[in-house]
Amino acid sequence: MRRSTAFLMETMARGNINNSKTVFIKDPLLLFTIESIQKLNSIMGNMFDKGMLKREWWDLLYAMVEREMRTRYKMAALGFAWIFINPILQMLVMGFIFQFFVPVKTTNYFEFLFPGLLVWNFFSYTVLKNTPIFINERALLKKAKFPKEILVLTVVVVNLIHFLLALVVFVAFEWLINSKIHWWRWCLLPAISLWLTLLTTGLSFTFSSLNVRWRDTNYGVQAVMPLWFYATPIVYSVDLLPTWLVNYVHINPMAAIVEILRWAIMGTPVSLLSVGLSIISTLVIFVVGFVIFKNNSSNFDDWL
Repeated sequence: MRRSTAFLMETMARGNINNSKTVFIKDPLLLFTIESIQKLNSIMGNMFDKGMLKREWWDLLYAMVEREMRTRYKMAALGFAWIFINPILQMLVMGFIFQFFVPVKTTNYFEFLFPGLLVWNFFSYTVLKNTPIFINERALLKKAKFPKEILVLTVVVVNLIHFLLALVVFVAFEWLINSKIHWWRWCLLPAISLWLTLLTTGLSFTFSSLNVRWRDTNYGVQAVMPLWFYATPIVYSVDLLPTWLVNYVHINPMAAIVEILRWAIMGTPVSLLSVGLSIISTLVIFVVGFVIFKNNSSNFDDWL
């Protein structure tokens, strides 16, 4: 049964949804199951009367993540298998091109390529989807009162789940084929994942906030992402670059994340200078991004 977004929001406000039916609404980023609607309705009913309590905040985030996960693969026959199929297909295509047509002299190139693609897919998918998130969700923002950062964090968490699942499978594969395993390096994988998440979240807050006021931000991000991909050592190793160019690569915070993930799993070299610069820039980007969001979020209703 399909209804308009306006009718849904009015129904949420009244809380008179029939429990025996599931309502679906086909609208960008506004597909709700009835269970998620009821959770959101009950949470938002008390959140702003008593203040944003921690448990209610987390419950709302959980409901939004659950809704996104259910709707993303609802009509997909392969379901969650696409978490692994997408990066594998990318690895095969890019690996074939860069191994045979544009030879990159790296041993076990497909194994070398896969972790970089996992990192990039999480980063690019999250930032690209979050940049126009407040524009796409303007109907929800105008008709329901809830913490706006939930929208950004929902996309981050959903894509992080995909990233972690694919990473676990890849690590298990490495454990099977690699006779020399450095377990202590694998223990750093949660910290590396947190590092990547902070950088991605900081940029998501920055671009999504700027895009509400300046809509060119979304087009700019879409144009820069392909260039950023090739500026990050995903399909090539930093060792293959000229010395003068390596220094510029170290400025890219994504470069160190890709390198240290490969180092943790496969033992490939990593630049400590690049790691240090990336950690500092990640913390700065996250703090600045959150400050930009907080300073501008109160004006979103006027700009949307």
